[in-house]
Parts: sequence; structure tokens; C-alpha cells
Amino acid sequence: MKRRWKLIALIGLLALLGGVSALQRRVAYSSPSGEPTVVSIVQATGWPVSDAEVETLVRQAVALAGGLENVIEPGDTVVIKPNLAVDAGFERGITTDPRVTRAIVRLALEAGAGQVIIAEGSAPRTGGCEERRPTPKCFRECGYDADRDMVDDVTRVPLIDLNDAGGLDQHAPHLVREIHLQNGLIWSSYWLPKTIPVLKNHTHTGVTLALENQFGIAPLDIYHTPGDYCWKGALSHDPDDLGRHIVDLNLARPPDFVVLDSLRGVIDGQFGHTITDPPMGLILAGSDPVAVDTVGALVMGYDPATIPHLNWAEGAGLGAADVSLITVRGLRVGQVRRDFPVPYGDVQAQRADAIAPAVAIETPGTGSVVTGEAIVWATASDNDAVSKVEFYADDELQAVVTAPPYHATLDLSAHRGQSVVLHAVAYDLALNDAEDSRAVEVIEAPAQGAASIQTATISIPTYPYAAFLHDGTDPDYNITYRYLDWDAYEDSNPTPSLQDYTVLVLENSYLRVTLLPELGGRIYQMVFKPTGHNELYQNSVIKPTHWGPLDSDKNWWLAAGGIEWCLPVEEHGYEWGEPWSYQVITSTAGVTVTLRDTTASDRIRATIKVHLPAGRGYLAVTPQIENPTGSDIDYKYWTNAMLAPGEPLAPGEPLAPGEPLAPGEPLAPGAANTVSKDLHFATEPISPVWATGTSGWASSSIPRRRATLPASTTPGRMRGWRGFFPPVWPVAAKGSALAGRIRLAGTTGPTTAPPTSNCTAASRRHFGTRRRSRPGKRWNGPSTGIR
Repeated sequence: MKRRWKLIALIGLLALLGGVSALQRRVAYSSPSGEPTVVSIVQATGWPVSDAEVETLVRQAVALAGGLENVIEPGDTVVIKPNLAVDAGFERGITTDPRVTRAIVRLALEAGAGQVIIAEGSAPRTGGCEERRPTPKCFRECGYDADRDMVDDVTRVPLIDLNDAGGLDQHAPHLVREIHLQNGLIWSSYWLPKTIPVLKNHTHTGVTLALENQFGIAPLDIYHTPGDYCWKGALSHDPDDLGRHIVDLNLARPPDFVVLDSLRGVIDGQFGHTITDPPMGLILAGSDPVAVDTVGALVMGYDPATIPHLNWAEGAGLGAADVSLITVRGLRVGQVRRDFPVPYGDVQAQRADAIAPAVAIETPGTGSVVTGEAIVWATASDNDAVSKVEFYADDELQAVVTAPPYHATLDLSAHRGQSVVLHAVAYDLALNDAEDSRAVEVIEAPAQGAASIQTATISIPTYPYAAFLHDGTDPDYNITYRYLDWDAYEDSNPTPSLQDYTVLVLENSYLRVTLLPELGGRIYQMVFKPTGHNELYQNSVIKPTHWGPLDSDKNWWLAAGGIEWCLPVEEHGYEWGEPWSYQVITSTAGVTVTLRDTTASDRIRATIKVHLPAGRGYLAVTPQIENPTGSDIDYKYWTNAMLAPGEPLAPGEPLAPGEPLAPGEPLAPGAANTVSKDLHFATEPISPVWATGTSGWASSSIPRRRATLPASTTPGRMRGWRGFFPPVWPVAAKGSALAGRIRLAGTTGPTTAPPTSNCTAASRRHFGTRRRSRPGKRWNGPSTGIR
């Protein structure tokens, strides 16, 4: 951060010494920083505020804004710049309360500062002024230096006059002959400035807060009006110039931290006499002066967009005026806002919008049972614009979303087995806010070394395809399937809406596996808990796509993701979107879920056993195809595993044990490890493996033991889809089982979901067989381990 400020300081110093050039106006004010930041707001319990409570408020505000420990390094020299522009007691509210300043001194020393200095360059002229250096008088009158020794009366840190810029020519005392700047303030490697302005409006700039407080670093010895040593008239106060001077002075050396003394609040100008009734009783803090001023203006009821120097400062890279980037901690603006007079100042600061937005949590519902990672969906609207929606678990802010759709995945692992309140808070451009909340129950964590299963609810955006499904019959399999009326569906201009699904959550110390019985009994998610990586691809919506069986009335398929069971025909079969029944067996060895597509005795049927062992980092899947009819049935079954995209492989990185790239062999364009390196597939013994590359088919034999096929196998040589496809089988022997022959079609490529389905690149693995089933027989497929 210091390196960045050095660059800004150099640009700003040139502007300060050379004036506001046309080039500087075009360039320096057109590069917003765009960095998120935090501003804190705390408030006293009443008025007056005791010394002890002032200390507490300052400490709370600074801590909420990130603290000084991240700003100050051991031994640093810290300069604290209060607003002592005039010689008026702090009780009037136009100068910084010394109790606030002294609290910052103590915090800086506690953070490791080697030296702390309080510095100001006052300009108290309200009439003529003959005294060359008015700052010492301001230190006295404002409550810092009663004994006139230029040392703070309480903390005993030195007081420095920033107006002193050198000796004067004896023959022409109004001209400066010898000049020195307070270099420690200008050069960022020397001093770390902390600014402590006060909350008040300003006749020239609309507001005078952190940015305007930097006016005190411009020495009167240089910038005084000829013949008047108490007025910085050489810095034009024309409305078009003053704001630019403020920006330039901040570019010369931006403050590292701001504590805004808002204990009182002056409503009639920088030298005013009228304090809000009752006094504001606030302390604001933050490391971004533009953000603090933006929030301060909103607290005063002013629209920051009508205060030019705030927008210029953002354009110069001094901070964020975009409220979507500002997180307010402690109290919200709407809780403390007090509307100051409008329009105000030469720039005509205007009233900020006061109409709050609306927000509602759509899912999960109150009392829902959710997993340790819950997706919260909300809607928000405003009469002007929604700037952001913040999502909380109890009091913990976990996500900020600045554009619709407003949803976030919250980590509820700290609340396993407990109730937690989820909050969605919407803000508009004036930081008016609205909140909605829901209490939910979080599933329990499994005992150490055990496996558990629990039921929960998830919400997935789903297109309204169900209303356009019709029944059809496949006489070859005596299966009633559902087909989609594409014309009617597309003519309805479908849009997704949230739909709740009941899921089964299998979990041990290593894996959290989510089954979705309502959509084909698929494995919807598999999270490897040590890394938090979901090994399976999940489409962000459930949406029909033009795929599936090739007959004209069957060509649809749901883009959903996960691992699905495909039976009994080509192109995913009929089973992937139908509800499957299930049975659960738990034991000390683990959890087994038996999924069934049907119990009918007049058609082919499938049973899938999913077993999560206790204390092991793999999931075992065993398919079983049964023919209870009196006729032979030709069928195809395969397991379609859609894997999550992973990171690209580095050139020369081994793709699998014993299969590194050849020396100098390049990866295919865009080749990537399609899954994380912790995922492996393991098949049963005696399974020949078929792999294809640019040279065609090749085969290799797996020894009679469990073989591990890493998911990263040869992606550099693959094209298109990656997957396990079965060879074409003739009529199988009556009652025979799969001999374990599979082939690895080595390919990688994008999915073919519709453009609006939000489907990204994924990979697929297919395990299966095409065969003829004899009456009353069943096929027991090889148990596949997913590690």
C-alpha cells in the first residue's frame, strides 16, 4: 500500500507546486480506484458524552474499520492532523474534540508507533490578521496547549505548526525567501498521517470532512493572501477551483486513516455556531478518505453526487465514492442520518434520496433444514437503483452482491446442528436500507470417524418445463416416458424460478455427498472437505436442452450436472429426470443408499447402491440392472459423471502415474485438468481400459486388482468430450455379467446446453454396457469407486 501512495504522492506534489493544468484535470481525475473498503459508524448512548465513552467510541470505530495495526509498523512516525482551522473551543463543534485526538494518539502508540505528532496549519481569519503564525493560538484555544509549550497537555506528544515554511526576507516580510516544507508529512516514507476532521457543512464545498481537512497542510507562509497571514487566499476559493485544490492536496499525501469526529455536527458552515439538536454523538472511521466523506455526506442527508470534489477525488484514485464498494460496519446510515440544510454551499449540495429499497428472501424458507453451505436467494428493488445486497449469517457478513440475481452461498459450518438467522440487507445509492431475515436449521456434522445421512432442502432456479411434459410409451421397453412439447414450451417465453428440492446429504470426515432423488436419483454434489472443492459440475439452473434420444418426441435432456444413471436407450435414456425411490442403511461401517427407478415387474429396472464408508475418502457406486419380464430386452446402461473444471496443467506436468507428457510434447490448445487432483476413479479387477488419442484406439489391460484411473489422465492428448463409453455388445450370454470391458474416450470440451442455461465447460465420464438381458436375469455392474 505504501508503494501505491508514493506514486500518488508524486503526481499530487507536482500538481500542488505547479497548479491545476489542463492535462492534470483530464488525466488525474479519471481513474477510479474501484477497491472495496470499510467505513464504521458508532454512536454514544446519550448526551453529554463522558471522556471514558469518547475513548470507547473511538476504539470501537477504529477496530470495526480494520484497526491501526495494519497501517502502522513498529517504529513509524505518525502525524495526527485534527481540524483546528480556527481558534474556537471544540464545544462549538467546528474544531476537533481533543479527547478524540488523544484517543488516536494512544491507539497509535499501542500499534507500535515510534513517535506520534499532532500537526495543524490553521487559517483562522474572520477579519484582518497581523499575526504570522496563528496555529499556536489555535492549539491553545482548542484545548490542546494551555501552557503554551507546543506539547499536548495530556499525551505529551509534540505539536507542530504546518504553516511554518521557512525564514522571511527582512526587507519584504510579505515575501517568502527561504522555503522548507514539512517533508515528513509530504513524503510517505517518513510520516503516516491520520486525519481527524469534524462533521460540518461548508459554504464553498458543501461539506468539510476528511478530504477538505488536508487544507491544513498547505503552509500559510506560501499560500497566504499578501498582507494577511491568517488566510490561505492564494488557493482560490472559487467553486470551480477549491474542490480541485482539495484533491491536489490529498494527492500530495493521502491520509492513511480517518477518524471523523461527529460528536456534534455543525449545520451552518465551517465557522458556524449551530449544532444539531440533539448532537449527533457519532464517530466514523475508515482507511479510505473518499469513502468516509461519502458516508459522512449521506449521514448529513447530502447526495454525494452533488459534491464535486468527492467525484474528482474518486477519479484521481484517492478512494471509493461508489457506495456498492463501501461496507458500513456498526450502525447503518439510515439509523443515524440527520438531514442538514439544502441546498448548501456554492456547489449547491442537494438532498439525498430518503426512500428505502425493498428486499425479500425467497429461499430458504423459515425453519428449513439446510446444509453447511446454504444458497440464499433474495429479490430487491428501489425507486431509483439498488446498489448492493449484503448477506449475513447471524451477525457475520459473508457476501456482497452488486447486481441481480441476488444470491450467495453462505458457509454455515460454524452452526452445524444449530439454528442460525440468515439476513439479506438491500441498499440504494443513498445507503437507505431494508432487511429480511429467516431462521433455519443447519444439519449436524458427522461424528469423528463416522458417516452420517440427513435430509435437507436446497433451492435451484428451474425453468417451467414440467407444465409442458406429456406421457409417451416405448413399446420395446414397456416404459412410459415423458417428452417435452418444445413448441409450446418455447412459445411461453420461459424464465426460471426457484424450486425447492429435497436432498440426501451423506457425509464423513472427508466427503460431503448430496443426492437428488427427485431428478433421477443423481449424485448432485460431492465436496472434498479438506479442500472445499466440489468435484462434480453443477449447472446453475435446471433447464431443458435439445439432447436426449434421437426420436423427434424424445429429444430433450435436463442440464443439471452431477452423476446421472442413463437407461435403457442411447443419449441419456429416460431415467435422468424422474423421481427415484430410496432406502437407507446406516452402520458403523458407513451409509448405503439404495436408489430405484421402479419396482414394476413388467419392464427393465435399475438399482444403484451408493455407499459412503466411515473414515474413508471415497464413494462407492454399484449399479444393478434387472429384467423381471418374460422377454429378452436389448438395452444400454451407463453412468454419466459430469466433473467440475479444474486448473490447467503445466507443461511437462505428469498427467497420471506413469503417463507424463513426452519431452517437448505440447498440451492441446485449451487442455486442462478437468477436475481437481484429489479425484480418482477406481474400477473393479480385470477391466481392460480403452483410450483414444490423435492416433486412434489403443488398449491396455488393468491387472487383477483395483486400478486407479486419475481424472487427469492424458487431457493433453484428448479432443471433444471426455468419458467412459462401452463398446458395442452383441447378444450377451443368458444371465452373464459385464466382464469389465470399458473404453476411455479421451476427450475434453464444452457442454451443449443452451446459451442461457449458464452452463460452463465440464467433462463427463461414462461407465456402462450395451447388452441383451434375458428374462428374469440381472446384470451386476462393477463397483466404481470415486475417490
